[in-house]
Amino acid sequence: MSRYLFYIIIIYNLLLMNNKSIANYNDAIVSYNNKNWSKALVICGSDLEDYRCLNLLGVIYLNGLGIESNYVKAKKYFIEAKNLGSKSAEFNLGWMALKGLGEEINLNSASEYFNNYNSNNKNVIKNNNDLEISLEDNLVKLKKNNLISKYGYFYTNYIKLERLFNSKINNEKKIILNISLIKNKLNQFDKILVEKNTNINTIKDIINREQEIIIKLLLLELDKDPHKFKKTINQLYSVLQNFNIDDI
Repeated sequence: MSRYLFYIIIIYNLLLMNNKSIANYNDAIVSYNNKNWSKALVICGSDLEDYRCLNLLGVIYLNGLGIESNYVKAKKYFIEAKNLGSKSAEFNLGWMALKGLGEEINLNSASEYFNNYNSNNKNVIKNNNDLEISLEDNLVKLKKNNLISKYGYFYTNYIKLERLFNSKINNEKKIILNISLIKNKLNQFDKILVEKNTNINTIKDIINREQEIIIKLLLLELDKDPHKFKKTINQLYSVLQNFNIDDI
């Protein structure tokens, strides 16, 4: 066999593999959009060299679409997709770090992922089929503005503290007597975002909806364990008290 013919065969096989990968992902995204999650899972599960398929698998496992959500698998697929060049997977990893999905909330890690996502996308035309986790309009600004992610972290902890402060167990045991200093700090934070033309009411509404069930479950759990209640409310107060608004 001549060297020329050998190269032709190699190139032909590579093209076949590439076309197969494209076909696989296209079939998977059609199934995903039709809410046939299990089919999309099977299709992309057979093509783990396509970063789009890896990212899609991450989205499915993260959101529990047709299966039980699995943050460990979601992060694994997002990392593999990112390493192969997926910009959306980088954003999705930032979102997981920001929200503490399967891990501790890590603002530094989230900020790094979002910054990399932005810098990588400056000269890149977005592929509409490369899925990012959908967010409300105001939270999309997280990609551009780490200030909002810090506000989300502060406000999430604040509403937990407020509910614990007003709870029956705190009224009886008087573990925390006053949270006015923390509330003043929140008001200062609100003012900073308003000055930057950020719709904080929308952000608060989203966080309140997300945290409603979580806080109810937290109250039920802590109501049975006064020692844990004291530890949790003091920890929340300390985190917010030490949050430096002046460095924002």
